[in-house]
Amino acid sequence: MSYVSTADALAAPPQETPPVPPTHSETSKGIPDRHNPSPFFRLPRELRDKIYAYALTSSQPFIWPSEHSTHGLHPALLATSKAAYKEAAPILYSHNKFMFSHPSDANMFVHIMSREHAAAITNICLRIRDRDLRLWTGYLGSTTSFRSLRADMPSLKMLWIFFRSTAWNHLSDPVENFRHWQSEPKLKDLCMNLEGRTDAEVRVICCHRVNRVHFEHLKQEFAKELVVDPEGDARSAFGKICEVNVALELSCPE
Repeated sequence: MSYVSTADALAAPPQETPPVPPTHSETSKGIPDRHNPSPFFRLPRELRDKIYAYALTSSQPFIWPSEHSTHGLHPALLATSKAAYKEAAPILYSHNKFMFSHPSDANMFVHIMSREHAAAITNICLRIRDRDLRLWTGYLGSTTSFRSLRADMPSLKMLWIFFRSTAWNHLSDPVENFRHWQSEPKLKDLCMNLEGRTDAEVRVICCHRVNRVHFEHLKQEFAKELVVDPEGDARSAFGKICEVNVALELSCPE
């Protein structure tokens, strides 16, 4: 199979004349030969969907628009025919996580990749730096139909936000920093703009880079409150800020 990137495969359906797609009454029994001679389309729709999901689902998020990767998937499947594209594209969008680092990227995704497919997205991840917060709150807190998270991705079920904060005072006592991390004004501002703006489950990870001395001290001092993951980062349990689930993540650059 020749290499076809996921972005290329999704940009537009194949242009060749396709077989007639299945009607609602035919989806569970497969498409009759008069509609499509391919044996694949004679399989029950439920089985075809399982094949699409197996071929087009990744455990890693798709970074958009900077990344040009298939994540080991088989997006060329979407280029085989318009019938395959119509059935498989919604599965690719609804079964994968998409990552955005700027609100304009999230908004333009709708216009470049089509509003129909954006409406199928259920899981996204946002990377927000505290210096860009004003840009993001204008998008997350908006209720307009042409530029807002709710309008752009109405089927969203899970929203992860990695909030990169620079509020940690490296000259102060690390214990005091840890005890007051939830009081950061920009973090509160982010949570206020998320409250009631989406029907998705929202989880915010407040990320701080700390030096090695602070990191080791906090791991010992708060051993019951911080869990170290396989990558070596330490994360707290989730708590509530303005009814939004928020956790602290500490990382230590090597």
